[in-house]
Amino acid sequence: MKIENSEKSPDLIVKPERSHFSHMLAKNPNYFGNIVGSKLKPIMQLVSDTGYEQLTCVGYNPDTTNMEATFSIKRPSGYSGNLCHFGSFEHVRFYLDFHDGAGFIDQGSVAVNVHDIPNHKDCNGKYIFPIQYVATLKKKTNRFSGCSSPLLPTLRAILSWSVDPPAASPNWLPVWGSRMDSDVQFKPSWKFNPKDFEIDWSHYFEIAKASPNLTTKQLKDITGFDIDQLATIAPTLSLSDLVAKYDKLKVPASRTVYKKVYNMIKYPTSELTIMDKSMLEKLNININSIIDQIIALPIDTSKANVDFEELECVGLDYATESLVATLKIKKKTGFIGDLCDPGSKEYISFWVDWDDSCAWQYVNTVELKVHDIDMKGDHLSYSVSLPLDATFHRKLCSNPNVIKVRGVLSWNLAPSTTNPNKLEYYGNRIDSHVQIKPGIELNPGDVIPLFNIIGGIDVAHVNDATGLTSTGAFFAFNGVPVPTGAPFGGIVVLNGPSFPGYRYKIKITNLVDGTFTYASDSFTVVGSLPFSPWVQYTTQTPDSGGYYPFLDVSKNTLNVLARFTPGTEDKFLIEMEVDTIPGVFSKTIQMDNTAPVIQLQIDDQGDCTHYAKGDTINGTFYVYDKNLYYWSFGSTWGTGTADPSGTTNTPALPGTSFSIVTLANAYPCGSISLYAVDKTIVDSQGVGHYTPASYNICLKEKK
Repeated sequence: MKIENSEKSPDLIVKPERSHFSHMLAKNPNYFGNIVGSKLKPIMQLVSDTGYEQLTCVGYNPDTTNMEATFSIKRPSGYSGNLCHFGSFEHVRFYLDFHDGAGFIDQGSVAVNVHDIPNHKDCNGKYIFPIQYVATLKKKTNRFSGCSSPLLPTLRAILSWSVDPPAASPNWLPVWGSRMDSDVQFKPSWKFNPKDFEIDWSHYFEIAKASPNLTTKQLKDITGFDIDQLATIAPTLSLSDLVAKYDKLKVPASRTVYKKVYNMIKYPTSELTIMDKSMLEKLNININSIIDQIIALPIDTSKANVDFEELECVGLDYATESLVATLKIKKKTGFIGDLCDPGSKEYISFWVDWDDSCAWQYVNTVELKVHDIDMKGDHLSYSVSLPLDATFHRKLCSNPNVIKVRGVLSWNLAPSTTNPNKLEYYGNRIDSHVQIKPGIELNPGDVIPLFNIIGGIDVAHVNDATGLTSTGAFFAFNGVPVPTGAPFGGIVVLNGPSFPGYRYKIKITNLVDGTFTYASDSFTVVGSLPFSPWVQYTTQTPDSGGYYPFLDVSKNTLNVLARFTPGTEDKFLIEMEVDTIPGVFSKTIQMDNTAPVIQLQIDDQGDCTHYAKGDTINGTFYVYDKNLYYWSFGSTWGTGTADPSGTTNTPALPGTSFSIVTLANAYPCGSISLYAVDKTIVDSQGVGHYTPASYNICLKEKK
């Protein structure tokens, strides 16, 4: 691979407003004029600059409820360091507007870690930029509708470099980044009358709520009821009815009978072909004309007929390492029935060129159900994803691994699994460059003990001496930052590469008292299927020797290796052993399972009506935690002589004194409140044990 000599390349020149971005914002949050209505006068105007990054697609998957935003990283520099350093973050916040008057509803944000990567040409002589990344988040807001009333909200994504878009601000524009909207489709709900089924519904849903990872088949085994039988089986339209319906809607016959004619070409002498041919002739379908259309080679070898659907983006979710493809449905009809009918399928096959050798390797094909929908805009956007196992394709951080991926779209007919260039009559293909996470270089067949995420944090961001998080730590799967010096509490989850065919065990040693045990809890992992029901669940249970089996990535998308609860406030050594493989991999973590201790004392002699309007309310508050993150103090009448917040413990009991002066016309009733949060990473997915306290006070009228 030849690295281009880019000493004078404008791509390597980082604008000062980019390199000094955080310092400029520290001086003036509205330095660049992107905060509408701010009283702060901007120093320069720079809003939605897309020279470094830009959204290219926004889509949604009705079956997995994943919102996906694909964005391009356009330059080799300007991202705060290479892969051996912290780099920076691209933040994406999602919104949904259901067109019911409520406006855009915040769905949360996710961040993707990006870095400076040297530019070079691939085996085809094309530069690797732009590199395509994907941010993924589950939708939070639920809305329900039947199949006869499609629910088509607008999905909005806001991409912002270095700054998380503010919550509940759908019209906010970033300094660096962009905003994009697309209409999407929610999956219709089942409709049934519970009285038609003799089942204790409260018991059924109680079990389902208590064990959310149970499959419907497992629930059936426990309760004796198969909830899948509630799904209405859609009737299939007869060919004559479909032809008549689509003829009125001016859907071309080549679309309506495409699959039948394709099979005629493939199996010209079969009995079914003879029957279908006779039927189509009775319906006045010009079979020969359609055959001529189907076998004609497209002028553009990357694009066949895209009148009805078109693949727009292919990228890699950097956090979960899943391939993501986003496509547009461009017409209201031509998909073999509406949401109350079976509809048809879009197929997207994924290919990878691992070694920049211009040799494609087939990964898998994912299905997507599509229907006739009376959409209000000019398209609906859908996304599909597929886990990618990159265990044997990682490179060190000093050698960035940018590979090429391909998505091939085909309607109602599965694309080739052997020829990456072949297009069927409907569909197209897209090639993109994506970046694989750096890591330990392994050759196929190599097996080592290794986990790379502990408690939700990359092991490189956990200090071996203290067992606490180091500077720049963040949650590996969503990019949310965590405080420096954070311990761990509750459930600790391990993630790491998988070596199917081998087995492993996890040793947990208390470094304070020297005792140890092996992880022995059963746990359920979530896998992916490229077809309905789209997900699969596998329960991991150690064998008699205490070993768990490694699972294929399709059965364990996030490569969860163990879930255990050490408890205590002690320091632990976590070690991984692989059966028949020498050596261990270890990491030290510090536990903290105790919430902050706080106390709020009001000098009112135990009488909440002790004070009158115009009096001064006196008291003390106390906060202590060995890993304190922050505390906050306030009241209906202000904070008086006390600070409203802090990041260090207060003096020993009775703590910090406060005096709050109330006015003669003060609110008669209110409260004084205090809460504290520690730094603990709780259950491997959130930050902070939270302890609140409040005291209600009613002020009497002054006599």
